[in-house]
Amino acid sequence: MKILLLADVSAVSVIGGAERVLREHALGLGRRGHEAAIVARMPPDDQRPTVEQDGIAEHRFPVSRRHALAFVWSSLRQSVKTFDQVRGSVPADVVVMYQALAAAGAILRRRPCARQWVYVCLSLAHEEYLSRANRTGTWLNRLQSAVNAKVRLWIERLVLRRCDLVIVLSEFMRERVKAVHRVPEDRIRLIPGAADPAKFRPAGDRASVRQSLKLPPAKTLLVTVRNLVPRMGLEHLIAAMQELGEEGRDCLLVIGGEGPLRSSLERQIREQGLSDRVALLGFILEADLPKYYQAADLVLMPTQEMEGFGLVTVEALACGTPVLGTPVAAIPEVLARLDPALVAEGTDSRSLASSLRNILRRFRERPDERARLAAAGRALVERDYTWEKHVARLERELSG
Repeated sequence: MKILLLADVSAVSVIGGAERVLREHALGLGRRGHEAAIVARMPPDDQRPTVEQDGIAEHRFPVSRRHALAFVWSSLRQSVKTFDQVRGSVPADVVVMYQALAAAGAILRRRPCARQWVYVCLSLAHEEYLSRANRTGTWLNRLQSAVNAKVRLWIERLVLRRCDLVIVLSEFMRERVKAVHRVPEDRIRLIPGAADPAKFRPAGDRASVRQSLKLPPAKTLLVTVRNLVPRMGLEHLIAAMQELGEEGRDCLLVIGGEGPLRSSLERQIREQGLSDRVALLGFILEADLPKYYQAADLVLMPTQEMEGFGLVTVEALACGTPVLGTPVAAIPEVLARLDPALVAEGTDSRSLASSLRNILRRFRERPDERARLAAAGRALVERDYTWEKHVARLERELSG
């Protein structure tokens, strides 16, 4: 098949889950003998119109960032222009769409140019936007945010209702798509998110991994890798470290990621006297992610809302590291299969501290408990959550 993938994000630089899914789909379909090309929004820090990586060509469309309306309008117009340029050399059997702004112009104006149109819904566009928008500014700022969210909701609904299929990565997202956009259930397919078990694998020597990362060898190491935005619950996690009191004296929480909350999180750490227990590392390179998961005693997912799947969960489990997460969105769909204790009682700091305390006590009181969870987590990923199996199922849907 000749497949075009339309996205707002770039597969060249993986900085989050959306980029990871796009890249794994493009590479996986290519390995299975299909011609796959990406049409993606041009990143602000990389103005190359076309980039090729691992045999996959990514064609970028430019956008205007002068204001929100210009951004939306230029996305719709320029994505169609680039789509037309690419389909001239790669006539599409299937178009796979990942974000509505990149897809709307093409599906509205070029619907006959492909046999099948499929939308991969990782999160709802308006909810994702609101989770990042400034909700505490002037009334004009709040009005603009509300209008922008409505526009994104309308555009995404317009796209989803015109698709042949909608792919979701979790039961949670299946229900959100049905409830918000009223897409019929028979047009929704659930293909769970995944990890690469060859890349994300247990360390042969965790002590040497910690040494290479300059992490303390004797501490109980807690790791979370998140964008520093409100929905990730990092302020609650930091407060939980304080609530652990003496039980957390031997713990070090390492937070990887960048975002608008960095300065406020740094201030919280100072004011709560946690500088010796919590460290903000900034952005962690993709190549280093497995090392941090391998080095950790426990990986944490303190999300407050909107976790469409949570690739971090299965990537950490593939590294042989147990994961503790909140009872939010798709997180329990994986963790509850291993052990209900890996799903926290709630999302607030007290609930996080209580669940952390219980898990750490189990690790201390039962010397083989962490190893048991580690082995079970790795086995679960190998059985149900690999990209090879994910892309094979995706291929079957695209061939239908």
